[in-house]
Amino acid sequence: MSTPEERAVQEALPMDATEAEILEKLKKDLGEDMIAKMSLTQVLQCIRGWQTEKDRYDATITNVRRIIEFKEQARTYDLLTEPNEDVDFFLKHWGSEIYGQDAEGHYIWMEGVRVIHAPELLDRFDDEHMKNTRSVLMEALEIKKGNVFRDDQNPIYKHIYVFDLSGVAVSHFSAGVRRVVKNVVVEMGNIYPESVTKMIFVNAPFIFRAIWGTITPWLHPITKEKTQIVGSGKAIIKAFEKAGVSIDNVPESLGGTCKKTTLTELIEKWRVEGLPGSKEKAAGGATSKVELQIDGLSEGVAKVDVGKEAAA
Repeated sequence: MSTPEERAVQEALPMDATEAEILEKLKKDLGEDMIAKMSLTQVLQCIRGWQTEKDRYDATITNVRRIIEFKEQARTYDLLTEPNEDVDFFLKHWGSEIYGQDAEGHYIWMEGVRVIHAPELLDRFDDEHMKNTRSVLMEALEIKKGNVFRDDQNPIYKHIYVFDLSGVAVSHFSAGVRRVVKNVVVEMGNIYPESVTKMIFVNAPFIFRAIWGTITPWLHPITKEKTQIVGSGKAIIKAFEKAGVSIDNVPESLGGTCKKTTLTELIEKWRVEGLPGSKEKAAGGATSKVELQIDGLSEGVAKVDVGKEAAA
């Protein structure tokens, strides 16, 4: 499926026969122990994330292996529940907020210029270090959505991404910031493929539309098709309405009535209470066996730089 509309329909569908065959090959070629480090939903996101590649299986297995190895090296799951100075610094200077849901149940994830302190982050982290710490934040979002510890396939595994450009200036697009966008933000889309149903940039000044042209070459064509650039005021509410988001789910700061929950708050809570839904913590984050639903059939399965971007 090669359009955002087709993939929106595909999201809620169980694995088809082709996808199930790819999963079986992954278990055989990588070993069930390795596949068990991802949940069924996470594996399915990979299978669907590279479905338009000419050699779909090669792209999928390469990236499944890379994602597992990255999260183990970055200690993504460990750092969700244990205090760490670098993670705490990152969370302090990279604000990330969760709001309501659209009519289908997709959460709204919002970030923005005013809650990301680029100079402080660039002074402390190189790209690899920043990518490692950002993975903690993004994994928290995946847990919130129910993609990590759920035993069956999550039929709503994507989210709506909103970026608030209020206060943006030319200085926000320095060489260092552009490098981070390319090497950290875009690359993390390959670690978390098939995760965005819509991407909306709000309060966009005219200058951003010009700068956007320098960013789009880094994005997968399908990701670009999912993206909308919106001005301010009523245009924002109309964009949310078109996306199936009612006013009580729209962020207060954008004219709605929904109050924020920060991912930092969730992580701090999990450090005390443990990860929600986690039965045991594996290196890659999955737990026990799940039931694979294939067009109504059940089958027990283990929980489970290519230069090509996955569709986010």
